[in-house]
This record gives sequence, structure tokens and C-alpha cells, in this order.
Amino acid sequence: MSRGGILGWLMSACALAPAAFAAPASASLMVAQIAPMSGPIGEEGKAYNLGIRIAIDALNARGGLQGQKIVLNTLDDEYKPDKTVELIRKEAASKTLAMLLPVGSPAMSRVLKDKVVDSVRMPIIGVIPGAEPLRNPPNPYVFHVRAGDQDQYRRIVEHGLTIGMKRVAVVYADIPFGKAGLAEVERLLRAGGKEVAVSAAFPIGANIDFSAALAALRQAVPDVIVLISPAQPAGQFVKQYRATGMASPVMTLSYGTAEAICRIAGNEMARGVGIAQVFPNAASPTVPVSRRFQEDFQRFGGAGALPTQSHFEGYVTTQVLIEGLRRSGAAPTREKLIQALESMREADIGGFMVDFSATRRTGSRFVDIGIISNNCKLVF
Repeated sequence: MSRGGILGWLMSACALAPAAFAAPASASLMVAQIAPMSGPIGEEGKAYNLGIRIAIDALNARGGLQGQKIVLNTLDDEYKPDKTVELIRKEAASKTLAMLLPVGSPAMSRVLKDKVVDSVRMPIIGVIPGAEPLRNPPNPYVFHVRAGDQDQYRRIVEHGLTIGMKRVAVVYADIPFGKAGLAEVERLLRAGGKEVAVSAAFPIGANIDFSAALAALRQAVPDVIVLISPAQPAGQFVKQYRATGMASPVMTLSYGTAEAICRIAGNEMARGVGIAQVFPNAASPTVPVSRRFQEDFQRFGGAGALPTQSHFEGYVTTQVLIEGLRRSGAAPTREKLIQALESMREADIGGFMVDFSATRRTGSRFVDIGIISNNCKLVF
């Protein structure tokens, strides 16, 4: 081949190189959790965060996704909506592909009202709480993994009425999540020809005085109390309520974790409290994702840590993200991830089913009832 032919061949090869050889994948896939790690519901934020980190650490230890490691950026919004919005915009300007499990109805109400995720076009996977105003109308960038609060209220009300509890009281946090819950319980009871016997709100804070709510309960003498509250206030309420000697059973949503209620109220006072569960039993030996969680928790949970349902929710939600990233190919983008999540029709996450689509943004309808038993163990 002549010199001119060789030069021509080299120039042609160089011109074709970008198309012939894909650019190397990024060494890491960036995701974030923006949630309270301090403040009145910091306990919840930290618990979900540990579950997320365990799932990511376990995946990375197994080699990651197509040779890429997932890196989690944890940001404390201090339960302040303004800071949540600020941090989301900051992450959106980076290489972060998605957000996991923001916590708090005031923050998410603000994010949705101001169309923050619509403007930055970054998907959010898993939202705490599952209040209906945060889900309807659906937001194209927000994928709810857990069953909604509506499903939990329905299960709680049906359970109570089935066993003959006709006088239902509602004690609720005076925030959007609590107000939406009261409205839903009222709607469900009216559909069955009944009314809420009494309702009482309480403010969110470090030390809550429930005396007004307790006085209303004493006068109404309900058959059952539906408690709509984050974990720490739920424990405070159970402690103060049991101390009065009133004996009506208490049922609460999944946010009122057994660990928080037992730690604050004590095992004896916590015993018998019913808690809706939106994920399978994390300790189950028969559910594949539960078994994998137990194994990964032993390796990556940290010395002295005990697994909880909140850890498990963080872990399973991250498995949904991982499956979405896997379906996104070797070079995921936010747009590819959204399309991949929409393709997860009846996806089996180790015995936990998730069903998204181009129009469906709530993945699960699973709800069970767990009862706090001896030694703070949840009995499903």
C-alpha cells in the first residue's frame, strides 16, 4: 500500500473510531437520598438510609452493575422544605441519576406544588409518606414503591370493623399527611354507614402534650384508635395513652415503627399495638428478598445494629432502583432510567411484586397487619 493509501486508511479509521468503540462507562453511578437525618423525624431518615446503604454496599461488593459501582450521596434536609428544594436543585446540577426515599409530607408537598422535579427532570424512587395528595395526580418523575396510605387505612378500617370495633377514633399529626389520613378514614367509615367517633390533632415537636387528645378519647370511649403519626410521636402517644389506664386498642400506619414505639413507651405498654405493614416480614425465612436482606444486613449493617422493617424498606426500594439501572444499559441516564422503571410490569423483586408502567406510578398494593408482641417482636 502506498504512503498516501496508508494515510488515507488511518484518517478513515480515526474518523470511525468514536462510532466503532463506545466510550468507557463511568466508574460510578451517582444516586442521592435527601431526607431528614436530624430533627423530629431524623430517626426515620437514618433508618431508611441504612437500608439503602446496605443494598448498595452488597451490590458493590458483588462487582456492581456491569463493572460500575453505585455511590450514594446522603444529604440532611433537617425536615425543612426550603432546604429540600435547595438540595434537590443542587443534586440535579450534578451527575446524580436519581433520588431515593425522601421523607416528610411538608417537603414533598412543597416539591410537587412548585414542580421542582418536573423542572430538573430527575426521577424519585420511593416516597415517605404514601399520602394520597402526594400520589394523585401522578407525577411522571415520582415512582412510589410502597402501597399508599389509602391502602393502609382501608386495611386498618376493614380489620377493625371485621372484629366488631364500631366506634373509631382518629388521633393524627397536624401536618398534610395527618390531615389527609383523617379525611380518608372518614370517607371509608361513611362508605360503611359510620362516622368517626372523635378526632384529635397534635403538633409535631420534640415533646408533645397529648392531654387534649387524651381527654377527648376518655369522653368518647372508642372501640379502637387509629393513630396517624411518624414514629417518635407515635411512641410518645402510646406511652401517655397507656399511662391513663385507657384500654382501647391502638392501630397505626407503617410509619409508627415497632422499634420506636417500644423504645419510647416500653415493651409492656407497646404490646398489642397494631401496625400496618407495606412490605413482607423482613425476618421471613421463606421470602427470597427477606433472606437476602438478612444475609446482607449481617455483612454490612454494622456492629450492634438490629434489622427493622424500616431498614428493609430502604433495602427493597434500592433493589427497585438497581433493577431500573440494570435495565437502563451500560450508560444510564435519567431519561433511560425513567423508561426502564416504566418497563417494570409485574416485576418480581425476590417475592415482592412491583408493577409500574407509562401511566402507573404506584408499584405495590401489599398491606399486612403486624401486632407488637412480647420482646417487641412483630407478629404478622
